[in-house]
Amino acid sequence: MSRIVLRTRKFVVGNVLHANDTPHQIALGVALAMFITFLPIVGIQTFVAVGVAALFRANKAVCIPIVWITNPFTIWPIYGACWVIGHWAVADPGAVGQHEVLAHLQAVDATTTSFFELAYWKGLLDQMLSFGVELWVGCALVGVIFAVISYFFALWGVVRYREKRRQRILRRELLRSHARSEKVSRRSEPV
Repeated sequence: MSRIVLRTRKFVVGNVLHANDTPHQIALGVALAMFITFLPIVGIQTFVAVGVAALFRANKAVCIPIVWITNPFTIWPIYGACWVIGHWAVADPGAVGQHEVLAHLQAVDATTTSFFELAYWKGLLDQMLSFGVELWVGCALVGVIFAVISYFFALWGVVRYREKRRQRILRRELLRSHARSEKVSRRSEPV
């Protein structure tokens, strides 16, 4: 496995699955992060996700990697799809046209190193605000759908992982106690 996969696995197992939080708190953290991931607030979404998770007493550690799904390299396809869904949901005849939005999306080059500059983020905010209600409605709809699905999937996964871990620990303890009892019985046998 690659180093990234191993580090991610270590983070998830160590900081999320073995946290003292309940499965509900972990799943709620995943759901809140998924909702915030799709909101067009790239650049501040990590702070917003951790703050909202703290407000709802959800797991904060799980929020950080999830909100990075939307980043300067992935926002245009994700937000483009969200805008289309929002445009369909709002159905405002006076709204910005699809061709105009696609032209805006194609004009921005996210592969340049300009995303390390303040001007890039100001331009990105201006872009997000220019798309209007359709983008926000689409992002909210997609965010809610993914949040609900991810909540139940994460809840199921955490409960299943913890139950399997509990069973492994019990089996290991049973084998140790059985080995100890055999040692004691061998010592007490007459020679």
